[in-house]
Amino acid sequence: MDTLALLLSLFVCLIALAVFTNKARAKKQYDKELQPNCLLTRWPLLFVTGQRSFFYFSNYWNIYPSYLAEHGYEVFHLRLPWSNPLLRQSRLIEFLKSQDQAKRKFHMIMDSTTLQEFDTTLRELRPDCVMSITEITGPENKPTTPSLTTPIVPQATIETLPTQKGSFFIKLSYDLHKLLLFGRPLPSLSTLGALESTQLQNARLLLERSQSLAEMDLREGN
Repeated sequence: MDTLALLLSLFVCLIALAVFTNKARAKKQYDKELQPNCLLTRWPLLFVTGQRSFFYFSNYWNIYPSYLAEHGYEVFHLRLPWSNPLLRQSRLIEFLKSQDQAKRKFHMIMDSTTLQEFDTTLRELRPDCVMSITEITGPENKPTTPSLTTPIVPQATIETLPTQKGSFFIKLSYDLHKLLLFGRPLPSLSTLGALESTQLQNARLLLERSQSLAEMDLREGN
């Protein structure tokens, strides 16, 4: 009985940790001083969720989407299934085909692991809806996809700034997330904009990329 009670208590603690840390990341505030005169993209920015688990499922990209939206960019999310590769690929293909049929276009943003996961799919489909691909990576996961040398659309990589500083509980929860998805080269918390000491600097790197995309849209629209 003592062992059962201990296991039950541990289970409850893990659930509480997962719920608390996901909510804590969603509630984080940041300096909202805006950069003036940002050139806006013609096409929306689409953030694609990477692989998730019970310990990291909400607010995958942390402050990045809201930071860009505050600057006037139209931002959307493609929330794929958590971690099953076949389900994730099937959902992506379904989405891309539907966007092509609707003649919609967007700039796709994803982390290195997700780009590696879908590189072959994107090459085979060559969807008209994808106007560009932005890869977000960090020192822990250098870009290695073949598409970097022969891109199907304009492509760029943002290498984020690293840090080890951050909430103990958020880092513990993310370690458990990585343990559940063991063997997959997941991005760091800093790369995903979850740690206060680097999240704003990394968001600004993404803002610079967004302005470059806006210039590209402007040239193509003339």
